[in-house]
Amino acid sequence: MDLRAAIYGTISIGALLSAESVNQETYAATVGAVTITLLIYVLVHAYSDYTGERLASGEPLKLGALGRTILSEGWLLVGAGIPLVALLLSWVLDASLSTAVTVAVWTSAVMVLILEVVSGVRAGESGRELAFQAAAGAVFGLLVIVLRVVLH
Repeated sequence: MDLRAAIYGTISIGALLSAESVNQETYAATVGAVTITLLIYVLVHAYSDYTGERLASGEPLKLGALGRTILSEGWLLVGAGIPLVALLLSWVLDASLSTAVTVAVWTSAVMVLILEVVSGVRAGESGRELAFQAAAGAVFGLLVIVLRVVLH
């Protein structure tokens, strides 16, 4: 389980949705933009990791190795996909796009908190240490929400 990629994905999509101008967009355009951005994030993240490894080791580009690196970045899709699912559920429930984006942004923020708590529990933390780790996740989640407030 690569929580690093999941956290990166959920914060990135939360920030993207925070910047979304719902007055000029439609559900289809918003979902399309998020989906394309997700694919770009995974490909760029995997490509940059793989290229960095190749530069350090002097290895040539091998499509199989690049493919394995792309697959290893799958947790980025999980982290980013959860706010996307919130957006899609809001669409199905016929919420306004503004409400749906707000729900997705808050979902992203809460996911960061949850991932930090899961990470702390897996590390055997409890009490004050776990609270500190949860607070760190809450700060990053709040930054995504603050971005939405500042931009709109």
